[in-house]
Amino acid sequence: MLGPWRRQPVTDLRARVEASIKEGIGLSKQEWILAPPIRPADLTTLGEAVVEWSRVRAAESRRPHGIDQCALAFACAHPGGTPIASVTFGVFRPIELYTEDGIPEQVHAFLEGLPLPALNERSLPVRFAAALFSWGDVARATIFADRDDE
Repeated sequence: MLGPWRRQPVTDLRARVEASIKEGIGLSKQEWILAPPIRPADLTTLGEAVVEWSRVRAAESRRPHGIDQCALAFACAHPGGTPIASVTFGVFRPIELYTEDGIPEQVHAFLEGLPLPALNERSLPVRFAAALFSWGDVARATIFADRDDE
């Protein structure tokens, strides 16, 4: 009745999942550089780019047996400097990239809340980096690795 679940001891499965995560399976990264002076309109445009990238990446992710949860983190810093701000949006389903009060609104709220004087100080560009993690990709590489039809 449990099929593939019975074939793997829990400790082996946990080790495979941990190794998969350490290898970067399921992790996508993207960065954007904004040159000063950074204006509110630049942050709005950046927010749209972050949301669109997240949507594309989530759509490309594997979803074995409906496992489609993702996590998104976002940060900004002057190159080589300490982070100015960062945020994580927790674990969510890809549909939340399209819903009202979902991830897009949270991304825009984060960007709108950034202190423009800190972004523009030192007249240096600011690096914005996003990381999206797909639990479906990890599940496909570990739990369902022996399946060709998922």
